[in-house]
Amino acid sequence: MKIAYIFSMKNGIAPFIYSELLELEKNKIKFAIFPTKYRKGLAMPKKDWEVFRLNPLMILLTQPLVFAKQPGTYLNLFFESLFSGTLMHFLIAGSYSLKMRNIDRIHCHFGDAKLFIGYYCKKLTGKKLSVTIHAHELYQAQESMFRKSLAYCDNIITISDYNKNYLIKEHNVDSGKITVNRLFVDTEKFRRTEKTRILIVAQWHEKKGHRFLFEAVKKLNRQDIELWIVGGMVPGYAELDVEKLAKDIGVFDICSFFGELKGSALKSVYNAADIFVLPSYTTDKGDREGIPVSLMEAMAYGLPVISTYHTGIPELVEETLVKEKNASELAKAIEQLIRKKKDWGRIGKNNRKIILAKYAPKNLKNLARIFRE
Repeated sequence: MKIAYIFSMKNGIAPFIYSELLELEKNKIKFAIFPTKYRKGLAMPKKDWEVFRLNPLMILLTQPLVFAKQPGTYLNLFFESLFSGTLMHFLIAGSYSLKMRNIDRIHCHFGDAKLFIGYYCKKLTGKKLSVTIHAHELYQAQESMFRKSLAYCDNIITISDYNKNYLIKEHNVDSGKITVNRLFVDTEKFRRTEKTRILIVAQWHEKKGHRFLFEAVKKLNRQDIELWIVGGMVPGYAELDVEKLAKDIGVFDICSFFGELKGSALKSVYNAADIFVLPSYTTDKGDREGIPVSLMEAMAYGLPVISTYHTGIPELVEETLVKEKNASELAKAIEQLIRKKKDWGRIGKNNRKIILAKYAPKNLKNLARIFRE
């Protein structure tokens, strides 16, 4: 069996559709993707998946071929689409129908434009048609076309009993056609895990030491670590591609990239992290840190921190410092701190005391005094 899947890829493939396709693949059910829109997103088709992307010029050029195959049917559907306001859906279906010779069934995700295209595809090919109804389609403006398309479906799948009852009561759908098949989540991926969350908050500048953090974690080869990366590029200043670096070193799969955060979002990340690491170093061009503010913030939150013997950092951090550019020493420090989980509270309290004593807002009063002198 081979199924033509019609859905939108306006932001890649929706996660629930992607999971569905993976399950079909696992069960050796073949499919071809007919996207109504195509833009890159988080989930994209695998290289060996068959995808028929829309080409506006080809849609027009293929119409004479569709007409030549079934002139009577083509003209009837042409005028039907013209009067129902679905002409573009018909033209797309005409182009798609030429690529459905080896298809056994057509399935549409969402009962809107995708279903209307599927409706015309069935009219042109005679293939079985099914649709998954999610939510917004039930309340759409093109009600007559929606009902007509539903009536022409061989199977209607929906995700809740509420939707099923609504289809029956409001759209007069035969209950025997409807199957409730609920969406699902990958329970292996979405479950609580006991992992150590290592946080770095820094602009993507070489001197911040992302490379040595990644190399250290790679050396540890532990499955119970997550790297949380907050920050991003700053044109003309911080232009290191940290995501690519993580891929090159081989730790991308355990990284979560949060981008630039501020306010309550940044506070939430500090609050949820276990360890803060900032392995700053002097670059070949001589770039150096002062005393990084993110280190102060992490210590103020009572996090245990690991940093380097770099410029003024030893004035701030009293324990767990390593040499610059030394991934092995950094890996050892991370390993030891993970093992000393019972000491995190003590270390964190001491770090907060340091901030309260030396790096608190009272320093602003000192600045004001200096200005007045």
